[in-house]
Amino acid sequence: MLKGLIGRKAATWRTGFARDGIATVLVTAATMGLGLLTGILVARTIGPDGRGALAAVLTTVQLLGWLFGMGCGKAVTYALSRDHAAGGRLLGTWTLILLPVAVLAIGIGYLLLPTLLAAQPTETLALARLYLPMIAMALLSELMLGLILGDQDFRSFNALTFIQPAGVAILYALLWAAGRFTVESAVIVQATMSTLVLAVAATLLVRRHGIGRPDLVLGRQTAWYALRTHGDVVGGVITQRLDLLIIPAVLPAAQVGLYALATSLSWLIVSLSGALATVVMPAAARRGRSGRELVLNSLQATFAIGGLLGGGLFVFADIAIRLVYGPPFADSALPLRLLLPGAVLYAAASILLNGLYAENRPFTATLANLLGMGVTLGGLLLFLRSGGILAAAIVSTVAYTLVFATAATLYRRATGLPWRVFIPDPAMLAALPRRLFDKPSPVAATPASTLAGPVGK
Repeated sequence: MLKGLIGRKAATWRTGFARDGIATVLVTAATMGLGLLTGILVARTIGPDGRGALAAVLTTVQLLGWLFGMGCGKAVTYALSRDHAAGGRLLGTWTLILLPVAVLAIGIGYLLLPTLLAAQPTETLALARLYLPMIAMALLSELMLGLILGDQDFRSFNALTFIQPAGVAILYALLWAAGRFTVESAVIVQATMSTLVLAVAATLLVRRHGIGRPDLVLGRQTAWYALRTHGDVVGGVITQRLDLLIIPAVLPAAQVGLYALATSLSWLIVSLSGALATVVMPAAARRGRSGRELVLNSLQATFAIGGLLGGGLFVFADIAIRLVYGPPFADSALPLRLLLPGAVLYAAASILLNGLYAENRPFTATLANLLGMGVTLGGLLLFLRSGGILAAAIVSTVAYTLVFATAATLYRRATGLPWRVFIPDPAMLAALPRRLFDKPSPVAATPASTLAGPVGK
């Protein structure tokens, strides 16, 4: 009887994760489509200079939010995946932790902005300072979405991640139709939609869990997990976005706009082919050791999706950019081609890193992105001034490749799996529609009575 119950539970898991995984990929694809539409509108309306100014404002504040996020999203996702009764206490505890952190981040951002935007006009600097309070929204949003993932509520997570770009696209279109689309109005739209999503997520969680009293013990346990993940978050953010953070201080707005387009197009690969990483961590953490095959199947799917998308963009980059964005952006094609191989490998690395989180190895996952961060920082400092945006693209791809190689090595060591399971298998890829989410009968997951489980690195 017990075997039959386990078998039925495994079948339910397979069906549920297949549905949630496919839904996440589809929502990501729809979000990408909206991003392309808004990108086209921005490019056609305010040109490379305006796009560069908008990218400088939004990216700078977004990066500061990520850097000060303390890894809270991953920590609360893992904790709630293991103990569903902790939701209210996690919400109360981490809100109390993040509020003073947000104040500190805003103050430091105010001091850093003149340096980070040194090559930009004074109007851009002033706008970025006005946008700085959105750092608090970014930190709280990471907390709320992390809790929703910990609830295994992937439907609500996907809905919330879709609402923001959908609202931005609609409001951008209305501003364009009214002849009022500017960098300033675009920033206001972004702030409005971020606030709306945070409000909806907070309402959902309060109704579901309430706001528990801050719990010192739970806060200490999750903070330790968070701090071990934060190195990965910081390393990942720097590896992914340090180029866009440094370029505005060195190159003019037009070059920033060209490179921002190339990176946004290459990042479509990471966003879509790496979409499964969003649901892999909480799903694999809840399933225990049986979640490893889920991670590997998701890795193979990521290679398949990334290879198809990356190959198509590589071949048609020139035609697509000229046709969609216009001749002023034609020089984005070569940086895009240089970024694409690394983007595919970075998407695959995100699956493996989330697999390490599910193994309670957050610090181990940190090592991969720290190495990528070192290569990115060193390469940009050495080659950006002389090589411009082409050098930035090459440095980024080298860093992404190193992150994947390191993540694969660390995941293999943590799980004891053979190397062959990391190599894309043509037969496996051909059978993905049937096998993507299959896995053997699971063993019992680690009991939820303890947050930390086995000691991880």
